[in-house]
Amino acid sequence: MQQCIEEVAGSTLLSISAMRNRSGNRQVKLHNNLSVSKPLYLGTELEFNYATRDYLYHPDTLLLPSEIDMLTAITDPSNSYDSHSHMFENSARVSLYQTAKCKPYPDLPMSMEYQRWNIVLTLPVRHERLDYERGMIDTVATQNTVFLNASASSRLMSKDGKHDLRFSLSHNRYSAQLMNRIGWRDDSQPLIVREGNPGLKGNVTTNANIDYFDKNAHGHQQSMHVGTSLNYQHRSTAQSASYDPVSGVYTYQPMNVKGAYTLKSTFDFSRTIDEKRYWSWQTNADAGYHHSIDHAMLTGMTASEENVVNTLTLHDGAYIQYNKGSLNIRATGDIRWRHSEGKMQDFETLNATDFQYGLSARYILPRLNTTLSADGNMYSRRGYGSPDLNTDDFVLNASISQPFFKGKLIARIEAFDLLHQLSNTQYTVNAQGRTETWYRSLPHYVMAHLVYHWNKNPKKK
Repeated sequence: MQQCIEEVAGSTLLSISAMRNRSGNRQVKLHNNLSVSKPLYLGTELEFNYATRDYLYHPDTLLLPSEIDMLTAITDPSNSYDSHSHMFENSARVSLYQTAKCKPYPDLPMSMEYQRWNIVLTLPVRHERLDYERGMIDTVATQNTVFLNASASSRLMSKDGKHDLRFSLSHNRYSAQLMNRIGWRDDSQPLIVREGNPGLKGNVTTNANIDYFDKNAHGHQQSMHVGTSLNYQHRSTAQSASYDPVSGVYTYQPMNVKGAYTLKSTFDFSRTIDEKRYWSWQTNADAGYHHSIDHAMLTGMTASEENVVNTLTLHDGAYIQYNKGSLNIRATGDIRWRHSEGKMQDFETLNATDFQYGLSARYILPRLNTTLSADGNMYSRRGYGSPDLNTDDFVLNASISQPFFKGKLIARIEAFDLLHQLSNTQYTVNAQGRTETWYRSLPHYVMAHLVYHWNKNPKKK
């Protein structure tokens, strides 16, 4: 996608927005965008937030209306709180870039303008204040943060727009929630206690991307994309847990973890096969490596520890199709393999494979303009922990549609899952272990549609 840029030197855009919701939050934003002189751009943003919240916890939830006067006597002070917070943020943004032109459509006289390179520096200055009262806690907490967030991007395109190389890099810091940095304790549920963490720090991330697009046809309609991305979590927030075997109480507290990252590469390719372009094929392949870090507690442990799970995912989906006039036939295939290893003592190496293959067809009857379509797909799973999930499900769908009154009225009948085979299984692996979930899917059905289209043009004056 080409990006078109239009600007006027010395112009200023000023906007003010305000918002209020039912929870007592109020927000006001002031934006000011100034194009000083090409290619220098200066933007400022001023934001003000104010929030109020109170919560009274009553252990007895079965009160009759006549007992309302007794609420004060049975209120739990340690789990009732009153808070008033406001946030003031002023963010200055400076962008320096250079533009270039390309002509991706030779038949059109116009050229398109894009950013050849762009450097952005953002300086958010935030002041937060929280008036918090809970049990024996009556405090005024403040948090002042100043971050320098930066991003840079570059784009190199050929003059005809067929070759496109893009780079981007960004580094961002975020402040921790002020509420989580107060030493409060919530034991409203006797066996589950939640606590704040005064030493909690904010999150820090770095993102990097590189992409190459090739639209050089070489006598055929052809496109190719190769890309790699990295998301690195210098610091993120997890929930630690501890267990007291005497009282049976679990205590949860937010903690910082460091070093999680996700690395992903993709390859997409499509091309027509014959000179008349009736036949075409496409493949979409990707590989990902997720280094997940979180707190986990094994059976027999009384405190959670940092745990690492590494998951490698390989995926490829492809199709080949024949498309000529009213006839379209497509054969598809898709396979996804996941390999997970964890550092927990009882974590078993996991290998799960999901694959799907099938055939679809669509044909429009001449003169009648009746559209007939059908598709059949086999969905298979292997390597799941439960044998009930390692199944093969063949799903068959069909439909017929007929237009009337020059296409204004369309009648359609569709049948979904004619063989009653569809099921849905979700597989997730994180730093706390594996989750396999089976969902009841939408049951088989036959549905009729009746759609009428009309256009109403305004009267000419």
